Amino acid sequence: MSRSFIIAGTALASLLLGGCSFHARDAESYRKVTREVLETRNGDIKGCYDKALEKDPKVAGVVVIKLKVEKDTGVITDVKLDQEGTTAPEGLGQCVVGALDGLKIDPPDARDGLATFRWDLQVKS
Repeated sequence: MSRSFIIAGTALASLLLGGCSFHARDAESYRKVTREVLETRNGDIKGCYDKALEKDPKVAGVVVIKLKVEKDTGVITDVKLDQEGTTAPEGLGQCVVGALDGLKIDPPDARDGLATFRWDLQVKS
């Protein structure tokens, strides 16, 4: 039996507006670049899901994370599991959080960014 994995992500980002001394992305561009950087870890997130499937072949759910993108450096920090929006098991959610460690947007932006990102994890027969 062949199985494919669905890892779908969506991002919602908002900007903390502050004084800026150089060019800043508009909100849509900020969302796009943040989503693209997070998607570079889809292989790691699939690995998290694969491990969860070994324990429970029927595991599925949504993982929602919140994060901050630091202005001037682009470093993604404060990555946290959103307990209210997450339906996947805790271990799977924490693995996704860990998979996002060390990311940054480049070039950085003049403003801090806040984002919420969601993955729908399920096996499609």
